Amino acid sequence: MKLQSCQNCWFNGLQYGSIGLPVGYCTRHRKVLNRSDETTCGLHIRKDLGLARAQQVLMRHKEYYEADKIVRIESKAVVESDFSSSDKDVKILCRDQVGDAAVEYGLLGSKIESLAQLNRISSARSDIAFSSLGRAYVRNCVRNGGRWTSGIHMYWWTKKRLENVPSVEVGDLRYSGSLQLSRQTDLAIWSVMMLQLSFIEDIVQYADEQKDEIGQVKDITNQAALAVPIFNIRKLSNWIKNELFPALEARLDYKRYSEISRDLHKDVDDK
Repeated sequence: MKLQSCQNCWFNGLQYGSIGLPVGYCTRHRKVLNRSDETTCGLHIRKDLGLARAQQVLMRHKEYYEADKIVRIESKAVVESDFSSSDKDVKILCRDQVGDAAVEYGLLGSKIESLAQLNRISSARSDIAFSSLGRAYVRNCVRNGGRWTSGIHMYWWTKKRLENVPSVEVGDLRYSGSLQLSRQTDLAIWSVMMLQLSFIEDIVQYADEQKDEIGQVKDITNQAALAVPIFNIRKLSNWIKNELFPALEARLDYKRYSEISRDLHKDVDDK
């Protein structure tokens, strides 16, 4: 896959690698993406990278592509058939649960409600949308002066979802390539789980920058790759449950999560 393409961008929650719908949707440009493997823009931020590296690559990417145009990666040409904002196309996309949540994301100002809607859907595709758009949401909050705790609920929900290995159905795959279906499915599941870990790692990194103790759990995705150097889903799941979760829970257990949540709601109520 082309790593700088729209399918690999945080703002497209409908696709990642081999998983997703035939079309994507950009929540920044509000466009259905018909050729998401071939297009990009200057706002592109890569799903497959950790926070620090993704932001470094974004700065380089912005030097080559304009923020307000969806263009072909190689030629920088604007091809009108590559995207659409027609009501008819959007309505068709909204017939899909995950597609509907992506289209609604931020449309009426309530991004957290769209994320909560995605959290209620149990599927690999909802995992991708939740993690991708969630990363964008928390980054935006922190960049605008917010605390890392703006992502506390999403952190907890993602951790809860990681208790189970995502289920990838045949209909979830955009393509299988030249691989056997079982191998393609395993690689897809691995990618989803690593994306979920990246989301948790983002929030932990923001916490570290703001001197919270949970920030002491560093380099989560690198630790996972070192602990499970081959694509073995069972071993990755075991590492998450037996190594990562205890380290996280030692610094942010349910009691502390509840206290932070109450404080956040109190701040909102007091405004």
